[in-house]
Amino acid sequence: MALTLEYPVISSNLGQGFGVFGTADPYNSALQNNGAQNPVGSLYFLPAASMGGNTTLSSAGGYAAGLWVRYVLYKSTANPAMVAGPAPVVYTDDTFSTVSGQFSESYSASSSTYTAGWLLPNTGSVAGVGVGSAITATILNNGGNGSYVWIGVAGFIPSAYLAAGAQGNFLYMSGNFATTGIAEGTSQPQRGCGYSWSAVTSNIGDVIATLIPF
Repeated sequence: MALTLEYPVISSNLGQGFGVFGTADPYNSALQNNGAQNPVGSLYFLPAASMGGNTTLSSAGGYAAGLWVRYVLYKSTANPAMVAGPAPVVYTDDTFSTVSGQFSESYSASSSTYTAGWLLPNTGSVAGVGVGSAITATILNNGGNGSYVWIGVAGFIPSAYLAAGAQGNFLYMSGNFATTGIAEGTSQPQRGCGYSWSAVTSNIGDVIATLIPF
């Protein structure tokens, strides 16, 4: 059966109730559509809690803010260790379908221009956001075959992993699952992936993703 754009299928297979933050559908060539639950690259808008969306996130901020998400294949040769919060990933080619957390695997190596979005499944422990040990780099990379995941591209993302940065900073990807923060009013030469919305505590803070959907 062909996949359609009628609605997103969010398996939340890593943790019940986590939605896009708890989804990593394993690639499996023996299954229909290779195990993909949605058309690869498909883009959807998730309503805010105030609009009937994920109410588990209402206590984490963003009560009236929605999020644009894209369904892609995470696949990495280097397979870097995951981090404890949503974090940026890069497109590895020009299909807009495959991403990696390894910065050097971007379509043009180590370039923030190819930032795809914020990988939503993560090893954190924030309620409704992090699935802890239910996900690891080994599980995500699935024996080199990869897993289908959701990335956040525009809108509010709670409890993201920020390797560097402070509240109000412009953010760009600068390493494996890592960002650099630039203070307001300074030069911003890189392609940004968001702004740090909240205070940053122990490398965790809310962000507004700004990778415009297309």
